[in-house]
Amino acid sequence: MYEDDSVEKLSKNIGDVAFSIQSLSKNQLDVNELYTKVMKIKGFDEITLGNAFDHLVQHEMLAKAFMVNNANLRKIWVQNFVNQRCYKSDC
Repeated sequence: MYEDDSVEKLSKNIGDVAFSIQSLSKNQLDVNELYTKVMKIKGFDEITLGNAFDHLVQHEMLAKAFMVNNANLRKIWVQNFVNQRCYKSDC
């Protein structure tokens, strides 16, 4: 019986480790998917979208929030990003 308990505990621990690894990988920023979503936004030139992408990559939490937004909210985010940059540099 003691051996069965050890095997059961080991199995549970392996399952916990697998779950932790899976959770970590889900929380990772997929830069390729981010690039695709940024570049799909209509109404902006490629350079502007590239700058927005670069900014998001440098600010991972913003990028993760950007990724869960719908297309309309992503477009608004880029417009706000452009407006802030222009405000700071007097575009």
